[in-house]
Amino acid sequence: MAFFSRGKLRIYLAIVNVLFFILGGACVALGAWQAVDKVFISDVVGSDLYSTAAYLLIFSGCVLVIISCVGCVGTVMQNRPILVLYMMTVLLTIILMISAGAVAASFKNEIGSNMVTNMKNTILYKYGNNIQNNAENKRITESWDTLQKMLSCCAVDNKGWRLYRDSQWFKQVNPYNSIQLDQNTIFVPLSCCVHQGTYTSDDWLRKCQRNPLGPPKYDNDFSQNAALIYVGCNEAARTFVQDNIGSLIGFGFGFGFTLIIGIVLAFLLYRNLNEPFAPVPTREK
Repeated sequence: MAFFSRGKLRIYLAIVNVLFFILGGACVALGAWQAVDKVFISDVVGSDLYSTAAYLLIFSGCVLVIISCVGCVGTVMQNRPILVLYMMTVLLTIILMISAGAVAASFKNEIGSNMVTNMKNTILYKYGNNIQNNAENKRITESWDTLQKMLSCCAVDNKGWRLYRDSQWFKQVNPYNSIQLDQNTIFVPLSCCVHQGTYTSDDWLRKCQRNPLGPPKYDNDFSQNAALIYVGCNEAARTFVQDNIGSLIGFGFGFGFTLIIGIVLAFLLYRNLNEPFAPVPTREK
């Protein structure tokens, strides 16, 4: 068939390899963005599956860029061993892509059962606890602050700021008044405060952290604290993770199936190289 002639197969495969090069770069960019900019999620929810999926995506993207170059060489040279290497490498990349999607899907399922417990434990025992000497606790503290600022949430549950009062952080920032609460007691970290644009006054932050007449010192519905964030991070983080995991799953499975096209075209060209070359007919002028 003219549609599957050697000349046209070479053109199709060249186009596919250019597409693979672009997709590989996109994979590396997306994976790096998720791994660097969203790495705090893994610290907060207590699971490394999210960052693992991101790193798998980066590795797959790098392999995909190399594959596109190998495919172009094999297509131009019409070299059967190179085409075999190309097909095997594409198959490996498909496995990596699907693995990244599967890991991301596993993380998406995991957040439903363990997320709340892990989030509470990191606040109680890790947040602000000896961060000068404990690198892990410092990283988790920074991750929680990033999450609370980015998603405008505080602690885990709605109106759940009391969790901080039971934490190691509370004892360390209030060494002299963690039991006998007074007007100097700090109840929540700064990241739990509603920030007023580029500048937030000290009085506003004091109202957020040390309000003596209502929240966060007292848990009641009679007094409102406009400086304090009431929304918990549980639902906000769950939505955030599911939205970002969706992109990883889509890239993993979507690119995996797209690569199958490359294998099919390479196999057809491989078989076609056994046959005498029939140039694509051109229209006479």
